[in-house]
Amino acid sequence: MINEELNLISNRIKMKKEQMAREKIEIPEEKELVKETIKEKMDESLEDFLPDMDFPKPEEKKMPFPAELYAENTIAEKDIIEEAQIKLSELVTMAFEENIPQAVKTALKTGNAFLIDKLRDTLADKYYQELKEKNLI
Repeated sequence: MINEELNLISNRIKMKKEQMAREKIEIPEEKELVKETIKEKMDESLEDFLPDMDFPKPEEKKMPFPAELYAENTIAEKDIIEEAQIKLSELVTMAFEENIPQAVKTALKTGNAFLIDKLRDTLADKYYQELKEKNLI
């Protein structure tokens, strides 16, 4: 699955570069193009999943935002960061082993926008590294 995603991202980046060159627009760094492409892929995932997604019910416990945890003063800062890192790591692994849409769907179920944002940034970094290592960009 990872090779399919890498090829898809690589092809999208090539198309973006070609379009920018045709329009005589300054081409940003490849890392920025990877980040933009990952964001687009995640946005597409949202479009695919939103109609039939199981959102957390009000009575269900969802992962709180870090600010909520600080305000409640119930969990130590170290524990909050550690828990978020663990969840983020699980989501990144899911994206690489299954696909980005599945990781996005799982992240959305947490109800934590911070986690979703961190997922996008982390995936952009990881996919950039993979694309460079495989000489796809």
